[in-house]
Amino acid sequence: MAKKLIVNADDFGRSAGVNRGVIEAHRRGIVTSTSLMVNMPAAEEAFALAEGCPDLGVGVHLVFTAGRPILPPERVPTLVDGEGNFLARDLWLLRIGEVDLAQLKAELRAQIERFMERRGRPTHLDCHHFVHVYPPFFALIVELAAEYGLPMRVPFGRNWEAMAAQDAGRFGLSSEQAWEMVRRDIKLVRSSGVPHPDHFVAEFFGQGNIEVGNLLDILARLEDGITELMTHPGYADQELRRFSRYVEERERELASLTDPRVREAIEELGIELVNYEEVLK
Repeated sequence: MAKKLIVNADDFGRSAGVNRGVIEAHRRGIVTSTSLMVNMPAAEEAFALAEGCPDLGVGVHLVFTAGRPILPPERVPTLVDGEGNFLARDLWLLRIGEVDLAQLKAELRAQIERFMERRGRPTHLDCHHFVHVYPPFFALIVELAAEYGLPMRVPFGRNWEAMAAQDAGRFGLSSEQAWEMVRRDIKLVRSSGVPHPDHFVAEFFGQGNIEVGNLLDILARLEDGITELMTHPGYADQELRRFSRYVEERERELASLTDPRVREAIEELGIELVNYEEVLK
């Protein structure tokens, strides 16, 4: 089998600096795909910028842990705080049992519909942060992907067992319970028939992981089939600083993604750069 790589830039639309970084990582680097946050301040700019990049696949970055909902807050009261903003990620983890799943599904559907009104069919669905791996939330995204006939990200890679064990405490779970949660998600998406890449790589993220050396190592270890590599290129700006703890790191990601050595390695290794449209073939 051939080695095919989707390089997806998350958070398109989050800020003007992120938008600029995503487009630059596509035009000068290896980014082939992005996912757009329709509820964010720079979403309209992101839609406009994408029009000038016909080879860039654009999906929906479903959001329920940042910004404000598309639906009026009074229609989704279990998803928001007293000011109508989505609950922060840490609060979600504390209040998972209080969430009305019908409200969450309605909001996520509204985000997909907003994207389709503005641009048409998205290439795929993925989700902001990793709270959605909690099985009831993950099941909603699988249902929506099936309903709209879209591929989706399955965010479980080579080191997910270690990640599950590390993050289990945030869910109030033992490491074994967290790993069982992941197994349930994988079984669900496979049985649903929803298309998705064969592999997922999340190791290009955070301090010590976003340098060229690690990216080259990831490419050298790529498996046969279609792999998604999650990335977050961007430029630091005030809007991003207000709402994100991952700021300057985005500029370092951008530098790695546009480094000529990376493109050379892809050519030498015979890796084909694709977007999510390849998953449907």
